[in-house]
Amino acid sequence: MMFTSARRTLPAGIAAVLVAGAIGLGASGAVAASLGTLDVSPATGTDTTGMTLTTSAGCPSPATNLIVSVTGSGFPADGQIVVGNSPISAYQTSVDGGIVVPLTQTMRDYANTAGFTTLQGRYDFTLTCRGAFGSTTYGDFGSPIWFTSNTAYQNTDPAGSVTATTTTLTAAPASPVVEGTSVKLTATVAPNTAAGTVQFKDGAQALGSPVPVSSGTASLTTSALAVGSHSLTAEFTPSDASAYAPSTSAALPYTVKIKAPQVVTAPKVTGTVRVGSTVTCSATFSGATSYTYAWLRDGTVIGGATGRTRGLVAADYPHKIACRVTATNSTGSTTATSPSVTVALGPALKNTVRPSITGTPRVGKRLTAKPGSWNPTATSYGYTWKRDGHAIRGATHSTYVLTRGDKRHLITVTVVAKRAGYANGTMTSKSVRVG
Repeated sequence: MMFTSARRTLPAGIAAVLVAGAIGLGASGAVAASLGTLDVSPATGTDTTGMTLTTSAGCPSPATNLIVSVTGSGFPADGQIVVGNSPISAYQTSVDGGIVVPLTQTMRDYANTAGFTTLQGRYDFTLTCRGAFGSTTYGDFGSPIWFTSNTAYQNTDPAGSVTATTTTLTAAPASPVVEGTSVKLTATVAPNTAAGTVQFKDGAQALGSPVPVSSGTASLTTSALAVGSHSLTAEFTPSDASAYAPSTSAALPYTVKIKAPQVVTAPKVTGTVRVGSTVTCSATFSGATSYTYAWLRDGTVIGGATGRTRGLVAADYPHKIACRVTATNSTGSTTATSPSVTVALGPALKNTVRPSITGTPRVGKRLTAKPGSWNPTATSYGYTWKRDGHAIRGATHSTYVLTRGDKRHLITVTVVAKRAGYANGTMTSKSVRVG
C-alpha cells in the first residue's frame, strides 16, 4: 500500500491523552454517522496475525483523535477498546487519504484480555473520529472479519459457502458420580458430514487431546475428574474451514462427589477379652468424616453400647462379642463388623482386708467369720472351718460352735468370695486356739 506521508513521532504527553481517551463511546455531542469502511489487512490470517486497519477516507474536521473498538462473540456488548484515544497525527495516511492504524496486539491477545478462549463468527472493528477530550464524536468507520475456526480469520463473509454446525455434549453416567468413576463424554456434531476434531474441556482446561469426529460423533473417557463442580464443553474445529463453521456445545454442569468411606483396616476387638476389662473397637477408613459404633453379643446389638470402647460385664460371659463400625461422609456410609471373640471369666476376686474370727474360743462358744473386703466387691461367700488346717466336716456356715474335739487346737476359717463373671477369690483367717 502507498502512503502520502511518513509516520510521525508521538508527541510528548501522549500517555496522558491515551488515558483521557478511555472515556466511553456511548455519549456523543454530535451526530455519529457512518463515514465509510475499514480495510483489514492481511485479508486472511490467524488469531496471532498482526493486522492493520485503513479507513476509506480521513476523519472530518474538527476531529483530532481516534479510538478503535471490536465487538463480537466473547467481547463486551458495547465493545472492547483495542486502540485508545490517540492523535490522528500519530498515524500515516494512505494514498486515498485514509488513516493507517496498525493494531499493536493480535485477536488472541484481545480475547485473553476479555477472558475467553474461543474466537468464532463475525467480529466488527469500529474506528471512531473524536476530539482529544470530552465525549463528542464525529463519525465512524467500520468493517467485519470472520473467524472460520478458533485460529483462522478472513475479511470476506463466508456465508453461503460455509455450513453452520452445532455441537451437543452428553456424559454417561449422569451427574453426580463419585470420584474415580469412568465418565464417557460424547460430542455429537451436526451435520454428521462435517469432518474435524472435538476438544473436550473442563472449564478452560483441555481434557486430553482433540478427538477426531467419526460419523458425527467424538468420544472421550476419563476417570480424572476431581471432586467438585465442573462445567464441561465440547469445541468442534472443522478440517475444512471453508466448508463448515466451528461450534461449541452448551456447558454441561457435572458434579463429582467424594467416595463413600472405604475400609482400610477391618474392625477388630482389641484388649483383654474378659469380664472387668475394657476393650476397643479398632478400625480405619479412608474419606470418613464421622463414625458410629455398636456392640453385639452373640450377634444381637447390645442396647446403649455405642462407644468406641466398652467395659465387659458379667452378662458378657461366656458369650461372643463383636463391634460394628459405620463410617460416614457427604456421599454416604460404609459399615463393617469385626470377628466375634469369646469373653473369658474376669480375674479372681482379690482380698484387700483379710477374713477374721470373732467370739470366745472356748468349747461350746459360737465363733463368727467376718469375710473381709474384696475387689471387686463380692456378692456372696462360702465358708470352710478348719481344725489345725483340716476341714471340719459340715462346718460350712458363717458361724461355728466349738466342740470338745476342738479343745487345745487351732481354728481357722477359709472364705471363698464370689461374684458373677469373675473367678472366685480365696483367703484364710488367722488362727485362734481353743482353750
